[in-house]
Amino acid sequence: MTENFKNNLVHELMDTLKKKNIKYQELFYLTGDASPRRYFIIKQNGKKNILMLDKQSQNLKKFIKVTKLLRDFVSVPEIIINQSEEGILILENFENNKFSDVLSPSNKEELYQFATDALIYTHKNLTISDLPFYTKDLFFEETDIFFDWFIENLNEDEIGILKRNFKEIFNKFLDTIFQLPKVFIHRDYHVDNLFGLFERKKHFRCGWIDYQDALVGPCVYDLVSLTQDARVDVDKEIENLTINLYLKNFSFIDKKIFFSSYKIIAIQRHLKVLGIFSRLSKRDNKKNYLHHIPRVLRLLKINLQTEDLRSLRNFLTPLIGSKYV
Repeated sequence: MTENFKNNLVHELMDTLKKKNIKYQELFYLTGDASPRRYFIIKQNGKKNILMLDKQSQNLKKFIKVTKLLRDFVSVPEIIINQSEEGILILENFENNKFSDVLSPSNKEELYQFATDALIYTHKNLTISDLPFYTKDLFFEETDIFFDWFIENLNEDEIGILKRNFKEIFNKFLDTIFQLPKVFIHRDYHVDNLFGLFERKKHFRCGWIDYQDALVGPCVYDLVSLTQDARVDVDKEIENLTINLYLKNFSFIDKKIFFSSYKIIAIQRHLKVLGIFSRLSKRDNKKNYLHHIPRVLRLLKINLQTEDLRSLRNFLTPLIGSKYV
């Protein structure tokens, strides 16, 4: 994104804020993410709040709905001003505590415990609401992105055949994950969406953002997002500690089903992420996501190694090959 584009965006926002009589002292562009959503710092009454801009009003409606659902269970940003008809929300600022900014060898165990405690409390106490369910169809819609954007040098008919063959193989594995308890799924539970709120207590020590696409689904999903993160290397020791802490609080979960589902979700998620990062690069010219691809490929290959996943491994190995490695 060019500086000129950012400046124009800021000036447009200033006009809107003036029209809506929203008082502020400073406004400047903060960042965007993998979506069309944009973030700004807006200084009001000596506080630096977050202005979230998303012209897709449906996204803001979902964000508001899920914020209301979560706020008694975990730390989510307070909605200070709601101008969703203009694509604007002004939110509480969790400031410079994003996991990806503050993670260090000395605090990583503590931060991953914060994140796991928040999941445990939510899964135990949040009654499943009217959120949609994570269906098989949606899982396959997500893996379609891998075939559409990551695979190269094949025509549309060949890609179509690959998708059908993959669905035939993967369908029986997906049956396993639906045997797990169904809970609230953040759906993007990784270091860029989590904040260490060290002054808060218990499960409120982990702040959440970017949860507007939440669903109800298998309890293992967000754990996989956390411990097999596309953006950072997570030590095997931390991964094991996180899983064990979670399972200690849910002793009724069948361990065999849990660990099988963990690998299946990891594979599905890594395929989706490979497709999304490739699409961001090719379609949106966001090349910075490409440097994560070797990590995602490595994680995908590790999860494919078990004997019971041989059919899946034999199918996917020629497609991922040695690319980016």
